Amino acid sequence: MNLKGFILMFIISCSLFAQQEEDDTEVYVDDHYLEDQFYLGVQYNFLTGTKNGIKNTGVPFSIEAGFIKDIPLNKQRNKAIGVGAGYNFDVLRPNIAITKNGNDLIFNIDDNYNRYDYTSHNLEFPLEYRWRTSTATNNSFWRIYSGVSFIYNIQNSASFDDNNGNTTSFNNLTQLNKTNFTLYTSIGFGTWNFHVKYYLNSPFKDSLRTGNGEKLYFNQLKIGVMFYIL
Repeated sequence: MNLKGFILMFIISCSLFAQQEEDDTEVYVDDHYLEDQFYLGVQYNFLTGTKNGIKNTGVPFSIEAGFIKDIPLNKQRNKAIGVGAGYNFDVLRPNIAITKNGNDLIFNIDDNYNRYDYTSHNLEFPLEYRWRTSTATNNSFWRIYSGVSFIYNIQNSASFDDNNGNTTSFNNLTQLNKTNFTLYTSIGFGTWNFHVKYYLNSPFKDSLRTGNGEKLYFNQLKIGVMFYIL
C-alpha cells in the first residue's frame, strides 16, 4: 500500500470511530424535571360592580413579582400544582376623596380633584393548577395556569391633588381591607402570557360609608401580561 492509500484509510477509520463514539454517547434526559419559576406581571386595574358614581381616573396599574414552586401530579409532568409567594404593588385611582374632620376621616365621591392615588404594598401567596405542553427538553410551551391567591396588605397610602396644586396625603388607612382573595388565570406560550385576575372583595371595608351614607364598594379586575422565567 502506498502512502496516499495509507493516509486515506487512516482518515476513514478515524471518522468511523468518531461516529461510533457519538452514537454510543447517551444523552441524559431529566424525567423528573420541575417548572419552578420566577414570575413578573404588569396589569391595568379596572373597577367592576361600581355604584353611586364611582369611576376610574388616570391610569391605575399593578406590578407583581415572585416565585412559584412546581409540584407535578403525573408521570408526564404536564399537570401540576403551583405554590408560591410574591410581592404586589397596586395603584388605584377611583374618584373617592378623603377629608379630615377633627380626628375623623370623611370619604366622599368627589370629581373636583385633579389626581387620586390609592397605593398599596402587599404580600401575595398564589395556589394554582397548572397544565402545560412542556417536556424535559422543551422550555417553550403552551400553558394554562389557574388558581387563587391570598393578599395581605403591609402598607397603604392615599393622596389627592386639588385644582390649586395642593396635595393631601394619608398613610396606613384602617378603612381599607387588610386581606383579600383573588381568582386568576394565565394563558400563553413561552415567556409571554395573558393574565387576568379578579378580586373577590372590595378594597374598602364593608362598613365604610360616605358623608352622605353611601356605601363605597367595587371590585378590582386586573388585565395584563405575565412573564414566567425558568
